[in-house]
Amino acid sequence: MSSPETETAKDELIAKLLEQNALLREQVRVLTERLDVVERENAELRLRVTGRTSERRSGRRKKSPRKKNDKEAQRKRREAREKRRSELASEDVDHPVAEETKAACPGCGHGPMSSLAPETSDEFEWRPGRLVRLRHVRERVVCGSCGRFETGAAPVRVVDGGHYGPAFHARIVVHKLLDCVPLHRQVKALRRDGLHVARATLVDIFHRVASLIEPIYRHMLGQVPGCRIVHADETSLKMQKVEKLGFIWTFATSSVVTYVFSPNRSGDTPEQVLGDSAGVLVVDGYTGYNRVTVPERRIRAGCCAHARRKFYKVDDDDAKRIVEQFDEIWSVEREAKAAGIFRTEEHLALRRARAGPTLLGIRDWCVEHRGSFGPKSAMGEAMRYVINQYEPLTRFLDDVAIDPDNNLSERLLRIIALGRKNYLFVGHEQAGRNSAMLASLLATCVLHEVNPQDYLADILLRVQTHPASQINELLPQRWKGQFGAAAVDEAA
Repeated sequence: MSSPETETAKDELIAKLLEQNALLREQVRVLTERLDVVERENAELRLRVTGRTSERRSGRRKKSPRKKNDKEAQRKRREAREKRRSELASEDVDHPVAEETKAACPGCGHGPMSSLAPETSDEFEWRPGRLVRLRHVRERVVCGSCGRFETGAAPVRVVDGGHYGPAFHARIVVHKLLDCVPLHRQVKALRRDGLHVARATLVDIFHRVASLIEPIYRHMLGQVPGCRIVHADETSLKMQKVEKLGFIWTFATSSVVTYVFSPNRSGDTPEQVLGDSAGVLVVDGYTGYNRVTVPERRIRAGCCAHARRKFYKVDDDDAKRIVEQFDEIWSVEREAKAAGIFRTEEHLALRRARAGPTLLGIRDWCVEHRGSFGPKSAMGEAMRYVINQYEPLTRFLDDVAIDPDNNLSERLLRIIALGRKNYLFVGHEQAGRNSAMLASLLATCVLHEVNPQDYLADILLRVQTHPASQINELLPQRWKGQFGAAAVDEAA
């Protein structure tokens, strides 16, 4: 038999274990609640990035079936549409028959030829600040002797039988990609101007323009590997009805800006664009560029702005001091521009005298204090980035043509990011590629101070007959000097 002391000890042990068990249960409960909150927040963030944000239910209310082949309803809609279009301001564009043709019939030689009622067709065109309807009037004549007909030259259109002019096409594309106005909003704006046009029609116009300018885009993309210094970056862009993100990459040089759409973020895209080319690639620390930044290919130059941003996001006094030290790098760049020594040997010497010691001091501080912060904390990640990327970050100290940051690429991706907030997604991969092609031409126009509206309106007709061997003449910087002035005068 156990003694009373033993029984008391057992009771105390059981009570202690029960108390510990209750404490552990309470801790599990608290942690479970925290885990639920974190999982819910994570799910909301995932939904915001890749899923639908609309609260509309998937099921739709049943509507009464529409009557098919309702001739009377179709007639009324057609009459209403024609009435609205007839109220638009119109301009007549004459297409006369040549005087020598009217004087003597080309078929029998008799003359003069008699006039007939002209042949007319409508084309909706965009003039600066206003929408107009061009009424193409093609003169027609007939020979009284042999009955031969002659008609004035047909207007040159973007597509045969099309109702929308090249400037109208250009306006739709520029408004969507540079001004980030979705097509459904452009439909509303055009309606206020008096033109009722379906969104599907604007979609067709958008993709038609992309197909026409593709040869120019391919030529631009082929020029990138030949440039010594290339800036690159990427950002996400959702595809409709696809549970994954697509990506828009930018590869910018001093002469062209190109965007490339890819259904993933792998290193295949940089390799396809740059190939085995040599030179310098200015990028952040993303590993997707590792394939092309190897000794036999391109030298990797880092982005000090990216490194600075990691400290800027940390609420810590040490981080704030490091941000202030980083600012010295851009002070050197501003002073060089103000002194007129930008991109000169004096500028490089100034970088080495001031920016070099600044970066070295930041790196040394990170090495010394990296044990004071957790490796997965925001400060720890910022310090590790500087230590691991120190050699690429200091590349601009050896070559004055290299920028200390990759802000050029980040600025170029802003129109993609802003568009992502407005038109939300692209329909499919081909739509993403078309958007990338068109954005490349428009961004290159901005780079060379070319009016993208005038440029696109002109080349949509010109590219269809321009020799493929001379496609280089249609790049924005070449077009500006060769065709730009004449195109602007003709549009006016």
